[in-house]
Amino acid sequence: MKTHLRILTLAAALCVGLFTAIAADKHDHAHKATPKGGRLLDKTEPHAEFVVEKDRTVTINFYNDEMKAVPVTTQTITAIADAKSGKATLQFEKKGDSLVSKAKLPDGEGYNVVVQFKQTADAKPVNLRFKLDLATCGECKRAEYACTCDH
Repeated sequence: MKTHLRILTLAAALCVGLFTAIAADKHDHAHKATPKGGRLLDKTEPHAEFVVEKDRTVTINFYNDEMKAVPVTTQTITAIADAKSGKATLQFEKKGDSLVSKAKLPDGEGYNVVVQFKQTADAKPVNLRFKLDLATCGECKRAEYACTCDH
């Protein structure tokens, strides 16, 4: 009987620890709201915002820590959309203070996107992955790929 009680106590403690870790992980990954309603890409400096435009092109805007716009300097971006129709690579060009994709995202949604960010031409690339979901979140009213809620 004591063995069963010890096992149940240990199992309960593990479950509490697991749920606490999951809740902390979920909170740590909440996305910051961006000025133009896009997704803030982690691990970029300056902070890069990925915005899907109405015509399905992508705009990358850059911000400092106070979320004030900063112009593109030496940064380069490549995005790979892994859609049902196949992989599509988007190249970007500088337009004003932003980078804009030369092509549109493939039709559909629910596919993975990999954004390759380089601070300079010779810098090591940083790969950032997320699922492209263009449905509108009921809480924050942003597209799900850029949702800032904790759900």
